This record gives sequence, structure tokens and C-alpha cells, in this order.
Amino acid sequence: MLKRLFATRKRPYVPGINRPETIRVDLSGNILTLQMPPHSYYGGFPGEDPPPRINIYNPSQYFDDGSNLSEWQREGKAVFYFMRRRWAFYGPPWRTRPYGTISFGIGVWRYDALPEGMSCFNPEHFEQVCLRNLWYSCLAFPDMGKYLTPLHWRARQESGATWFYFERHRDFSQDEEAPPEFMHAQRDCYLRIPLDDRYGLDLNFRYLGYAPIKYCLANMNALRDAVLDSIQLELSATAKERLAEAKRKWPDAHASEHRDPEPWIYPKWRDGNEGEDEFVILEPGSPPPKLTP
Repeated sequence: MLKRLFATRKRPYVPGINRPETIRVDLSGNILTLQMPPHSYYGGFPGEDPPPRINIYNPSQYFDDGSNLSEWQREGKAVFYFMRRRWAFYGPPWRTRPYGTISFGIGVWRYDALPEGMSCFNPEHFEQVCLRNLWYSCLAFPDMGKYLTPLHWRARQESGATWFYFERHRDFSQDEEAPPEFMHAQRDCYLRIPLDDRYGLDLNFRYLGYAPIKYCLANMNALRDAVLDSIQLELSATAKERLAEAKRKWPDAHASEHRDPEPWIYPKWRDGNEGEDEFVILEPGSPPPKLTP
């Protein structure tokens, strides 16, 4: 309680930040372990701890994007999230609401749109999957605003495979009025990990930040990095065979070590009227990236 009594925007109080919990999940023989602070949220909503074992090949747990979206918004991906947490950054006790929060989730996705002859264990193919997913998370939902992405792109070699870290930030450069300072601390951070030819892990951090942003980002990035640095994945025997097969098939495949934000042009649109799609495109923007073997 003394730590919270002296909490400030520069040094906020995060419950349990120095007592991280170890999470271990068996994903069809792929053993994921990581450490993170316990769930904390001022609204009292509970976090979601993962089950000890998950069959990633069970189709009944996935939600695809083919049922409630227009065809141009359908990425061809199915996903389910098995763990969600939120971390609150508190001030002193008399301030009941936190300065800001990080929402965190871990999910498994199955990339049905990946053509035959491609594999997420090929770093060039996996990079294409990540970029295509970013297009669909941004341009396919134009009412959510415009984004700069990917930012802070990093390729990470772990367990013989290539993982990708990148971020998505709101782009306010074309707004008529400058947003409040705290809006510049709203961002999404992703780590993508291949599990099989068409399967992968999505670890997502979503910041609801505060001002001054230099204090906010220093604190939120430190928590994020502590979680990211703790992640370990031991691939299953089957996954190791698929990884070895991909390396034999594409011995020269490599990932981009750096990427600039994509120069995508957003579509011009209006809200749909009764009987129309949710969005009516007036002028098309950039097309989604193609998946090329």
C-alpha cells in the first residue's frame, strides 16, 4: 500500500509487477511458457487464465471471418483467444481510476487463405501473412481511423523459427485538429509466432495510455518487454519436423530485418444505409497484399 501511496504518473503502481506469475500451456505438444503480472482491473472484471492443454487442431473452437463481413473484408483467417489479462497503472489511493491500462491477449489463428505450397515456417511466407493481416485489421475497417504500421519491426530467431514483432499506431497527421496528448499513447504491439504450416500464435498488447506520454510509454513498454523477454516455446516433434521440412524446401528464405510503414491508401467511404453493407466504398484504396509462394 505504501508503494501506491507514493505513486505518480512517472512511477505508477502496478499490482504484482515484481511478483510475476508463470504461465504454461501445452498447445498440441508445443509448450509455451511466459511470465507476467497478475490481472488487475479497477472495474473488477476477472482475467482469463488459460487451460493447461489446448488442441489447436480442434475446429470447433475457432471463429472465422466469413459469416458477418462483406467479402472484401474477409481475410480468410480463423482465430480463438484462450487468455486475456489487463494491467492497470494506478496513481495514489484517492484516485480510484487508473492512469491507463494495457489489455493483453494470446490467441491461436489458422490461416485458411494461405495457398498450398506455402508455410508459416518459411520466414518469407510468414512475413507476407503478417503484412496481409495488418491490411485487413486497418483498411478493412475504415471507421476505426488510419494507422501507421508496421512500426518497430523486428525479426526474432527462436527455437529455430522466425518470430515477428511489430506495432500499429494511430496516424493523426491528416486530422484537422491535434488530438489530446494521451491519444499518442494509444497503440497495439504484436508478437507473431508460427506453430505449424497454417497455424500461429498472436500475442497482442493494446495500450490505453495517459499523459505525459514519455512517462506512460516508458512504464508500459517496460512491462511489455518484461513479458516478451520471458516467452519460451518448445516446439512439438511434429512442428520440428515441419520446420525442418521448410528449411530443406526453402534453404535461402529469410525475413526482412527492417520494414518502413506501408504506404497504403485508405478507401473513401460512407456509412451504409438500410439494405446496404456497413461501409459503402466510394473510391477504393490500396488492395490487400497478395500471398505469393
